[in-house]
Amino acid sequence: MKEKIYLILKERGYSEYSAKLATTDLMRLSGPLDKMLRAWLDNEREQPDYSYGGYSIRRLQHERGMKYPAALLTMDWLMKEPEKAKRSLTKGIK
Repeated sequence: MKEKIYLILKERGYSEYSAKLATTDLMRLSGPLDKMLRAWLDNEREQPDYSYGGYSIRRLQHERGMKYPAALLTMDWLMKEPEKAKRSLTKGIK
């Protein structure tokens, strides 16, 4: 699965470095987010939404300009470390 994720990210415009970093993190997604990643890997247009802690994947994509994998990773962070992630999202990344 790791190689599949890496190759698809490369095909979809990620640099080698970014694809390697993202692949490692995407392999660790929680529960429903893993299924959403798999849907996106099979079809780039498939981008299921998910909400948690006042944020949604679509909101992160539209307000923060995130690509789908980045929004999934941010949502995963919100689920695992809600206070830290919310503080960061509120302040913005510096």
